[in-house]
Formats: sequence, C-alpha cells, structure tokens
Amino acid sequence: MSEAETGVFDFAEPASETGRMSLYFHCPADWQNDGPILIALHGYKRNAEDYRNDWKAVADHCKALLLAPAFDEIGFPGPRAYEVGGMRTPDRKSYLPRDMWSYQAVERAFDAGRKSFGAKRNNYWLYGHSAGGQFVHRLALFLPEARFSHAIAANAGAYTAPDGARFPYGLGHGAPEIDMDRFLARPLTMLLGQKDRNATAKVLLKSPEATLQGPHRLARGRFFYQSGKAVADAAGLSFGWRIVEAPHAGHSNRLLAPVAGQLFLAGSDQITQTD
Repeated sequence: MSEAETGVFDFAEPASETGRMSLYFHCPADWQNDGPILIALHGYKRNAEDYRNDWKAVADHCKALLLAPAFDEIGFPGPRAYEVGGMRTPDRKSYLPRDMWSYQAVERAFDAGRKSFGAKRNNYWLYGHSAGGQFVHRLALFLPEARFSHAIAANAGAYTAPDGARFPYGLGHGAPEIDMDRFLARPLTMLLGQKDRNATAKVLLKSPEATLQGPHRLARGRFFYQSGKAVADAAGLSFGWRIVEAPHAGHSNRLLAPVAGQLFLAGSDQITQTD
C-alpha cells in the first residue's frame, strides 16, 4: 500500500439488533498483508471513531492494521449487551445461543477486516479500555476459541473473578460453565493506570459485589489478577496472565494506548500466520 487508508465500513452482524455493525479502520502505508491486526474496543461512550483516531499513531508504529468495531447503543443497548457480552435473554433466565453473544461480533469483525484488506494473519491483538476492558476479559473467559494472540484489558471497572460471587462479578449463581484451565493459561494482560484511583467516579460501578473487588479501578484490576493467580497456584495450573501498571496514566485510553502497543510488539514473535 503506497499511502495510509482510514475510514469505516459496515458488515452483517447478527448479534446486533440492527443486523449491522460499523467497523472503523486505519491501515498504515507500510502494513503488509501478513502483518499484525489490532482490534481496539471503546468504553461506555461507544466512541469507536475516537478510539480509531487515538490508536492511529500506535498502529503506524506497530505496522498493524487497526480495526475498531462500534458497539452502538441501538444495536447493543445497555451494559448487558456490551460489557457483559449479551449472553442472556432480557429476563436473564436463560442463555442465548453462543453465536448471538456480543463477543462473537469481535470474531466477525476480524473476519470482515481480513476479507476487506486481504489479510493473512489468523489471529489478532485485542485491546479494550474501561467498559471495553470489561468486555475483553469476559471474552477471554467465555469465548475460549477466540483467535486473539494477546488480549489487554485496560482500566476495567469490574471483573468476573474466578470465585463464587454471583455472575457477572464471579462464577457463582447464574454463571455458565467455563474452561478454567484454558482461561488462566491465555495471554491476558491487565493494564492499569496507577492514577486511576477515583472511588467516586460517576460511571464507576458501586454495587456491593463490585466494591468488594476494591474501591477504585486500580484496586479492582489488582484484585482480579491476584484472584486468578491464587486459583492457578492452588490447582497447579498454567498461568498466562500479566499485570502492568503505568505510573503516568489515570483513566485514559489515550495515555495507555502507546503502552499497550509496546506490550503487543514485545510478544509479536508468538504471532502465527496463514498462507
């Protein structure tokens, strides 16, 4: 490609109530079709275009095709359709077919991006900030077949911990069965801003279950990492998680994006390709 290309296109998405999904993209001028693919997920503002724009320089540095799917409020209304993956029926009494979970939209966005740009990679880097961080770690938990090679959950406000708390705060009452061995072994990084300590932030979950995970996002990220490590250590399981704290950052995707880019590049030798 002789020059960078930035834009948006729609693709069919059955998990969306509109049946469509917008995919914002940025393709660096020097990206090769066997190069990396990076998927960046927005927070509760559902501002995929802003995330695409904030990540453009990082994508250029990483020589990665950048995809930012838009989980808009019309197609994915409310936090249950986004942060919690749209897994259950509106009355929360039963689970929808797995193909209709919102997590699958990321897999289909990956396929749509590959097709549009003729990409050859068979996996992707996955990043989500705030509400997107909630989505990313739950995708790793509930969609073990997801094709990410490294997932980064940044500054999430609450987690589904591997404990007995009620779902979605834990895997107790109401939670579906999961493959704990596989979940703990996956390359999942909690990326936390050390200044993300506002316990009274307007959109921070303040339910009793969320508060038990910590008073603010930094504490909750540490709690989640330690809870996973404790389960892995006690059962002698492989543990693929990392925790990385950025001293200069608070609740900011813009400040964490370059850090995440470096983390992705550091593990790029583990990326596989297809013909």
